[in-house]
Amino acid sequence: MEKIKKWFFKTCPKSGRIVGVNQKNVMLKIFFPLFGLAALVWFLIRVIPKPNRIDYPCQQVAAPIAFSFLAFIGSTLTGFTTWKKFRALWHSHRFCMGMGVLLTGILLTASLYVMSVDNMVLGQVIRKQIDNDTDMGEFIPIDKPNTPMGTARGIHPGRVAWAHDAKAAAWDGKHGLYSDADNNSQTRVEDMLEGVILALTNQSAIGDAWDELFRTFNQRKGKGTVGYQKGEKIAIKINLNDNGGSNIIDATPQSVCSLLYQLVEVVGVPQNCITVYDAQRRGISAVYTYVESLYPDVVYQNWGGFVPNVIHYSSEITDEGAMSLARAAYEADYMINMALLKRHSEPTKRWRDSAGQTGITATGKNQFGSVGKVPPLHYSIRDWSSFRGMGTYNCIVDLMAHERIGGNTLVYIVDGMYVNPKHNGKAFRFKRAPFNNGWTSSFFASNDQVAIESVVLDFIYSELPLPANSDNFLHEAANIGNPPSGILYKGRDQQSLGVHEHWNNPDDRLYSRNLGTGEGIELYRVPLKANRAAIETFYADRSVVVGKGEVVLYWNTSNGQKVLLNGKEVAGKGNLIVAVKRTSSFELLVEDADGKVVKQRLVVRNMDEVKDCPVRDAKLEGTFLINDQGQLALSGERSKERNVATWNIQVPKKGKYYLGATYTGTDPAPAFVYLNGEKVTENFGFLVTVGNQPRDYYFPIELEKGTSTLQFEIQGRRGNRIHRLFIVKERN
Repeated sequence: MEKIKKWFFKTCPKSGRIVGVNQKNVMLKIFFPLFGLAALVWFLIRVIPKPNRIDYPCQQVAAPIAFSFLAFIGSTLTGFTTWKKFRALWHSHRFCMGMGVLLTGILLTASLYVMSVDNMVLGQVIRKQIDNDTDMGEFIPIDKPNTPMGTARGIHPGRVAWAHDAKAAAWDGKHGLYSDADNNSQTRVEDMLEGVILALTNQSAIGDAWDELFRTFNQRKGKGTVGYQKGEKIAIKINLNDNGGSNIIDATPQSVCSLLYQLVEVVGVPQNCITVYDAQRRGISAVYTYVESLYPDVVYQNWGGFVPNVIHYSSEITDEGAMSLARAAYEADYMINMALLKRHSEPTKRWRDSAGQTGITATGKNQFGSVGKVPPLHYSIRDWSSFRGMGTYNCIVDLMAHERIGGNTLVYIVDGMYVNPKHNGKAFRFKRAPFNNGWTSSFFASNDQVAIESVVLDFIYSELPLPANSDNFLHEAANIGNPPSGILYKGRDQQSLGVHEHWNNPDDRLYSRNLGTGEGIELYRVPLKANRAAIETFYADRSVVVGKGEVVLYWNTSNGQKVLLNGKEVAGKGNLIVAVKRTSSFELLVEDADGKVVKQRLVVRNMDEVKDCPVRDAKLEGTFLINDQGQLALSGERSKERNVATWNIQVPKKGKYYLGATYTGTDPAPAFVYLNGEKVTENFGFLVTVGNQPRDYYFPIELEKGTSTLQFEIQGRRGNRIHRLFIVKERN
């Protein structure tokens, strides 16, 4: 097989991957014109009558070969024409013009020739087709346990802090969504996040810990030993790969809320200086629905687009879209990388693209959500492929090293509340202690990205198989100055992006710094007091009351000597019906025997309805229709059309309003909202509704006095239904 590959194709001497046609093969040179002509004829016959056939696998192979042939013909004709024109000018004694034509022709001929001979796209397409139906293999580390490579980073070099509290993730796996307020303990999540941040520093108070992180970061960046300065922007990259609105595991809302609490209320970062985003996804609904009322001025999701030509890769990737960076990341003074404890691919003996591309998705691959176009990156992370393997280029290393991405990251956090066993999987229970067949219910943090990726990989590998060569990118990153692949990475001047090693075994979980045998990773277990005060649940049965109405507050606490609700003492567990006449804040406070206090706040908004937008009055485009129940629905199984409903609405005065929607659906559905033809948000999103029960969603919009044109666009499945849309205004 190896001989056949080298006979037909040009391969990289370092990695063995295909990068073009082997033009040194005399027989292939002879038959390449026939091969290319056949591909071109096949492409034209099939694609011109029906353009969508260009996506067919056979055409994905034929197209680059055909284009290589055209480049070959173009090179030949250009060279011949150039020479003929040069000779004519030379014989007529027009030497300067002749030389200009000759130089121009040489450049153009050479460019076309390179396109035909060293066709990277051709190599990638062929490699994808060859990977189909092949065995991904299973990961077995090639480096022995506790043999660190690279240089450790951080205030405590190589430290990865780990906090675990089995009671934080309390979902039974059946009731509602894993992200619901009654399925996770907000204060236990806050304790874990506080614990791992403290453990990265030399401080005992959380405010001082963040200050040390900022000062250390700014000193390393050459800004001086200064803390956070008011007005500086922070981008929080979370993982919303599956649009954040179902039981496919994405960022946990309670985790995002805890981070916002520390940044806003402890550090003092203005809300409008924070962007929470995943620029490759539009559905931020679960996170937004949970935290927006508490932090309404935070920017949720980056719909400001991408900045072009920012990321330059060290090998293979030349796509312009892949070189663009999310504006939130580009403009940020600090990045916080908040990833998931997630296996990306389940090894299979018959791979297809839907199986996933690589081993894990943690802080490294999380940044694919900051890149403008992701598919061109996939080939380079498929380390299990027989055309790649250990010691090959991986684009994640470029992202880790980039000055606006890894180089701008203040801290790496892994939200390990629930493990995702696949890129589109549901929560998976870990069997080993301390999980004991339960949710991982953990947090990890580090200032060493290679170290935290290594720890995540070890945790996942201890419970789930991984595809072959899953740690290739870590070997490359740890040794970026002299990587096993021999690639000249853009960030090679850094010499090492951090330290990599595997622990001694999956039960003791000890690394070289734990054992005192080397200068590698230290896995630091954060001590959490078992009988500390905690709020297990605190939520309202609805977050918005329209007109006059009531809400029911529910709470459950533990280990508290005193429990106060808005200053009044209540039982440790209970519920209370409260009339809501204006937007109201409720605070639950629990104090334990040692005087330690934990508290949680929630906000219930009161709204007045200003304008109803009856479905029957809408002008419909695309696959939108009005069903038998008078609801706005989609007629396609999965519609990618521009489905738009348009209303003319009138409000009495200029100001901030909310667009409300009553929705039922089994598919998380992001929506776009336009006012007078201008897109005002891509963040109006819906969660999966449980038990076919309608649910209301609200999004702030600014309206001018008088009449405006409101357009509502949605892409989704046939099962998604809008019962009604309406305009409301908050009553404070």
